[in-house]
Amino acid sequence: MLGWQFFFALFGVVVVVIIVVMYFLAAYVAKPNYHTVTEITQELRENGFWRDYDSMAKEELRISSCDGYILHATYIPAKDPVLDRYVIISHGYTCNRFSSVRYVHLFHKLGYHCMIYDNRSHGNNRKGICTLGKRENADLTAMIRYMKKRFGKDIKLGLHGESMGSALQTLALHDKPKVDFLIDDCGFARLMDVLMNNIGNSLHLPRWLCYPASAASKCFFGFSYTGTRPIDELKNNEIPICFIHGEADTFIPCEQSKMMYEATKGYRELHLFPGAEHALSINTDEARYEQVVREFLAHVYPEEV
Repeated sequence: MLGWQFFFALFGVVVVVIIVVMYFLAAYVAKPNYHTVTEITQELRENGFWRDYDSMAKEELRISSCDGYILHATYIPAKDPVLDRYVIISHGYTCNRFSSVRYVHLFHKLGYHCMIYDNRSHGNNRKGICTLGKRENADLTAMIRYMKKRFGKDIKLGLHGESMGSALQTLALHDKPKVDFLIDDCGFARLMDVLMNNIGNSLHLPRWLCYPASAASKCFFGFSYTGTRPIDELKNNEIPICFIHGEADTFIPCEQSKMMYEATKGYRELHLFPGAEHALSINTDEARYEQVVREFLAHVYPEEV
């Protein structure tokens, strides 16, 4: 009898240990260490991408998402607007809206008014759970609605996203947003692929652990890794998409963009940047990056060329 009691006690301890380990793995993803505003601005200054941002006209905003969650945002009107053009720029995982400043310079050159904002739980927003696009795409939808309500339903509006920012924009296609284009920089097609790649390369743990961790994430944080698949939203997509990816990206390999390029129904382009690591395509070759964006937008708005 005592032997059976010991067996069940040992079994219970093992189950508890597994649950605790899976919780911490899931929390490692959903509650990451976020970069501060100071860290991001210092990085941009060191890499020459802060430039004249301090002197630009800006409007600090607080925009309510669909569930009442407040998003901190900054609207930067174009110095020399060409037409009624606007772009919403979504930043990546653990960053904040100021990491989008490098793209503000590019779009200002093209005469675009820019909106940058902190993704849920990032930057100046209230800290909580990061779902890597599963919930954040609804926040983007709220940003789009704000832009249309404030500046007019017929404005020319596009999206630019980096890493997780790209993924949440692709996920937002589910709601058929009224936008003219997407520029998808180093986004992922399937979250599980990315996490399995990084749990092996970075944490040196067995890749299969991502499956129980996905179940734990669903249980504790409300989203699964297997269910976060931006690629699924591309089957019926007709919005033009420009995929950009660094060939040296080991965090989200460029094969993810290649898969999405093949999957989307609408007009699409794929541009790979040799030697560029994750989210550094514009840093690696800014002139080519600008050319890619210019030529893509010329296709989107051919009447304005």
